[in-house]
Amino acid sequence: MLDHLRRLAYYGISVFQSLGTDRDDVEITLRDQQRSGELDDPELPLLFTAATGLVAPTPGEINGGPYFATDVVHEVSTVDEARATVRELARKRPDAIKFWVDDRWGTREKLAPEVYSAIIGEAHRLGFLAIAHIFELADAKGVLEAGVNGIAHMVRDPGPDAELIRLLQKDAVFAFTSMGIQRTAYDDSAWLDEPALTETVSARARAEVRARIAALPPESVAASRRSYAILEASLRAYVEGGVRVLLSADTGARTQFFGIAEHREIESMVLAGMAPLQATRSATQLPAEVLGLPDRGTLDVGKRADLLVLDANPLEDIAATRKISAVHFAGHPVDRERLRRQWAAEAG
Repeated sequence: MLDHLRRLAYYGISVFQSLGTDRDDVEITLRDQQRSGELDDPELPLLFTAATGLVAPTPGEINGGPYFATDVVHEVSTVDEARATVRELARKRPDAIKFWVDDRWGTREKLAPEVYSAIIGEAHRLGFLAIAHIFELADAKGVLEAGVNGIAHMVRDPGPDAELIRLLQKDAVFAFTSMGIQRTAYDDSAWLDEPALTETVSARARAEVRARIAALPPESVAASRRSYAILEASLRAYVEGGVRVLLSADTGARTQFFGIAEHREIESMVLAGMAPLQATRSATQLPAEVLGLPDRGTLDVGKRADLLVLDANPLEDIAATRKISAVHFAGHPVDRERLRRQWAAEAG
């Protein structure tokens, strides 16, 4: 986990939130050590975590949580179980309460509306944000009507409609993007040889990802292409509707290398039609507001000197965010050269 955080720092990510897949309390422990001062490393990003999230059980099968953490999430099937689990999680003081509403293409059980409403209600009663993973339009509307604070990710089946945009606007709900993970399934894999990635990731690791992409069956590639088109249209609808859109890259899953995934995500947002400055705000100013960090997110007198110094102008070409000259956290320079040497040595 510390290595993941250092890779994020290398690419200029100064705050990172994990959403509900904390195994063995590693993330919540690191977060607490940061906030107590026990882990006093000025080159680490500030870590936020939702600890472990909630999901419906599927009798006789694994649940519909994230494929890499189905054994970590909490299974709840009744209102009482939902409230009790939120109270149990609250003792760890997570930064949000996360739950999944997704039947994984009809193969898993979904949280019932009364159960996820209980999760949201109990989270709010105890003073926590509630964030829902959703896939389908009807579920997105359901969690919004129940008072959720944020949705992860954009609606992917069949896409948003006017009512969804109205619900998102009504309570200033935030929506996470997570576009790039779909794009890599059919995109040119030349990005795996970009200097921005090769200087931190071994040839072997990149070859493994390239082989994984190449092994995808044609029907999966076609499905990803269709899904990505929906995401692009969704993003445009959210932006035009004034929805609070936040950059989220599903970092760590499948092809999403820590640090570079965020830069490819902001590129995806701009390629979909979002203005570069607006996309930049979705990665800086708006997340700081949502996370309650008034000391950062914009370049203003009196705020932290969290600086991503570039060799080119991202307002002219958004890919310039990957042309990094220097990174500073609170005025402290991140030693990117030392990190490169360390990773090169570990890769042999």
